Amino acid sequence: MGYLIYIVITMLLAPLLSVVFEFYYRSPQQRFLDLSWKWFLFWAIGIRLITAGANQIANPAFTASIMQLGDSAHVVIRELGFANLLMGGLAVLSLFFPSLRPAATLGGLYLGMAGLLHVIRGIEHVNFKEATALISDLWGFLIVVGYYVDSFLLRK
Repeated sequence: MGYLIYIVITMLLAPLLSVVFEFYYRSPQQRFLDLSWKWFLFWAIGIRLITAGANQIANPAFTASIMQLGDSAHVVIRELGFANLLMGGLAVLSLFFPSLRPAATLGGLYLGMAGLLHVIRGIEHVNFKEATALISDLWGFLIVVGYYVDSFLLRK
């Protein structure tokens, strides 16, 4: 249950609260969608991937249990953790350096591919934790798709 709460906070509640707070108390003249991309990239991609990566490095058994893998997968899961740390770090830096936002979407694209792999594995093999990861992975991908559509198609 703790994992679900963490996912809901990082993928939805924290970004929404950050957007609303900044819009109403700091930057009401800034475009609402720009604030949304800023904070959703920070929380849903950056913080999520950094914390996932740190957990995969320190406790690979957690990810192995989600994916229903054995102890032999721990080395690969730790390597995945380093990749998650780097992609998440880029998204966190994009909060302070807006020019990094297009590059920070790499983490969301990665989440989309991971979500696709969960689907390919077959829904019948998915446990509650993996279903939570699947939904949050696809949500991260949708954030990036929305960012691309808004930034590169609608503003032309």
